Amino acid sequence: MAHATEIDPLAVARALRSGPATLSALDARLHGPDREALTWALEDATRRGWVHSTADLGCPDGVCGDAPPTLLTLTDDGRAALRAAGR
Repeated sequence: MAHATEIDPLAVARALRSGPATLSALDARLHGPDREALTWALEDATRRGWVHSTADLGCPDGVCGDAPPTLLTLTDDGRAALRAAGR
């Protein structure tokens, strides 16, 4: 059963400060939030330019066909957002 953890785009950015991650690794860093909440927060962070994704976020579990798993990285704008938020 998934946790009902509240998650926002800044939480995603904070979790990526320690380095790039796959969707599964990001999920683990955030202690297993509800997958839908994670997806919404990740899409929001990506739209804001805080996170870069190597593939379409619509792929289940970040895996599309025979492509390598999606890799997520924190951008310079994401670092600036964390500094502005004091995190």
